[in-house]
Amino acid sequence: MAWNVNDYKRRLRAFNVEKTTAKIIKNQQQEIIGINQDRLSFDGKNYEGKITGTYAIETQLQAKGSNAIRPKTSGSAYNFEWTGDFFNGMYLTYERNRIKILSKGMGLTEKSHFITSNKALGFSDKEVKIINDELIKPSLQTSFKNHLSK
Repeated sequence: MAWNVNDYKRRLRAFNVEKTTAKIIKNQQQEIIGINQDRLSFDGKNYEGKITGTYAIETQLQAKGSNAIRPKTSGSAYNFEWTGDFFNGMYLTYERNRIKILSKGMGLTEKSHFITSNKALGFSDKEVKIINDELIKPSLQTSFKNHLSK
């Protein structure tokens, strides 16, 4: 049976972009979180591209005597990996067309304040473009095509 314009219009109206986008973000959560983690872990930069801080010699010595996941070298940028709780606790919310990244592993008030005030959780404009163009858009296009072909 061939579709006419009204059939396509009906199918288009039935496609819930918001619900589909939310589902895609949930399915891509680890990849999206990984973008933030990589920037923090390897560059030590916040989403504005600024270094959040550098390790002191005292921190380097303390890290050597503990079970720090990654070494802390005096003068090097923070890598945000000590126990793993911060990265392992990361999750996303999606509300009002915005992805927000949070962590259940932000520790005490001082650490939480540091992470928030230094803008460690979030995405740069370049990262937002990658998330939209390389993760969300292709999945949304596929979902849309699949919806129309039902």
